Formats: sequence, structure tokens, C-alpha cells
Amino acid sequence: MTVTQWRVALAGWMGLIFLMSSRWMAFGMSADATEAWFGVLNYVVRKLAHLGEYAILTYLWLRSIWTEPRRFGPCLAWSAVLSVCYAVTDEFHQYAVPERLGTWTDVLYDAAGALLMVYLLWKIRNGENAALKRRMFGFRDGAAERA
Repeated sequence: MTVTQWRVALAGWMGLIFLMSSRWMAFGMSADATEAWFGVLNYVVRKLAHLGEYAILTYLWLRSIWTEPRRFGPCLAWSAVLSVCYAVTDEFHQYAVPERLGTWTDVLYDAAGALLMVYLLWKIRNGENAALKRRMFGFRDGAAERA
């Protein structure tokens, strides 16, 4: 994929997060609504969803802003920062939606997801598995394939 395509994917993912936080999805995304689906695991499933959605957001940020192979570290750090900033704005958005509840603890789960992805991407980038690097970063023969 090209950087432009990654940016479109990023915008789409951010739009999906916004939609899930909005009044339109409040009926199905609130803690009470998901209780019927997940029962006693409701809290765990909801917090794992936070981890996952912001891990994905961090990866999409990285692929959207990382255009030079030698700038991997700074771009990875910015990806996490931008993801956490978006998490803060998402919770403020939820706070403004009467049917939703914006909480600072959810920002902590979102930040944990972002940091988990940073750790995984750092390990992959500096690891020996060429096939995994190629799949995650588009590496070929030690260089990043960038469009």
C-alpha cells in the first residue's frame, strides 16, 4: 500500500472510532448494552476492545507518517503520542454524548494499547524474522519499500 492509502485507512479507522463513540451507536456500545452479549466477561471484553482499537490506530499512524526508513524511532513515538491524543478527544466526545460516559481510565487502556503496539513494532523492526518485517513494514532486502 502507498502512504496515501495508509492515510485513508487511518482516517477511516478514526472515523469508525468516532462513530462508535457517538449517539448513533450509543444504544449498542454502552456497558449496559454489551452486558447482554458478554455477561460476566463484559468488563474484560470492553477493555480489551480499547487495547485493540488503539493498537491498530498506532500501527496506522506509523504507516501513515513513516516515509523514511531511518526515521522509524521518532515516527513510532509520534504514532503513540497521536493515538493517545485521539483517545483523549474520544473520551471528551463521549462525555458530551448523553448516552455515553467518557472516563479517564479508558484513556489509560487506550494508551496501554498504543504502547503495546509500539513494543511489538519495535521488536519486529529489530528482530530477525524477515518475513514478518516484510508483512508489517514492506521491507525487501533490508530496505523499506515506500511509495
